[in-house]
Amino acid sequence: MPPLPGGRSYGVFAGNVAMQSGDFFLESAQDLIIAHAGGGQAGAYQLATQTSRITTVATVGDSVQLPPSAPGLEVLVINHGANAMQMYGNGTDTIDDQATATGVSQMANSLVIYTCAAAGAWYSEGLATGFAKNLGLQTLSNANIAANATATQASGTPITALANTVSSAGAAYSVTLPPSTPGLSIFIALTSATNTVAVFPNAGGTTTEQINALSANAAITMAALSSATFLCTVAGQWWTVPRVPS
Repeated sequence: MPPLPGGRSYGVFAGNVAMQSGDFFLESAQDLIIAHAGGGQAGAYQLATQTSRITTVATVGDSVQLPPSAPGLEVLVINHGANAMQMYGNGTDTIDDQATATGVSQMANSLVIYTCAAAGAWYSEGLATGFAKNLGLQTLSNANIAANATATQASGTPITALANTVSSAGAAYSVTLPPSTPGLSIFIALTSATNTVAVFPNAGGTTTEQINALSANAAITMAALSSATFLCTVAGQWWTVPRVPS
């Protein structure tokens, strides 16, 4: 290990000597990790270092697993693969209060901090944002999805990303927003040149969620080649910008 300038040292290896100004922590790290093909918690690649860089995510949903949770533990995970990977807790550990067997999706080209304050529960920072290679710009979680042919709230294709392009193979196909959460902002662009899409709120949130001044659980219709941002500032209520998708 090369010495630091000015006689300083890497504090973690300083033999219990108190760190001083100019010292650095040197944490465990692993590179060139391959996410488990086929996904799932059972076979997920087990992370075992403070910082981990996953470089191969061959298919969306290939999986990785955090180490067992412990109060005060913090782990940095870099997804440098080509696709979003699924991140799971170890055993019954949860991430962001998601069901253990569900996990969370970490987008391609992103660095996420996972931290634990109480055993059994991890929380993330930066999960829905990433970096644009070689540009020095931030990116958002994104998806290209197809609307469902059955135009109902329950059957609408779930919206799970912040920026979405939606295709529609027929008139009045549908998508369904996630449960409303104050501060959530979701962009939807309809790429169909001829078909409309019904955008429903989610019954799994407050159970009576609204979009603009529509009735509870009613869909807003997006015209062909229109777009809108769906904003939530109060649980149970979405607002679109512009008010009429255009």
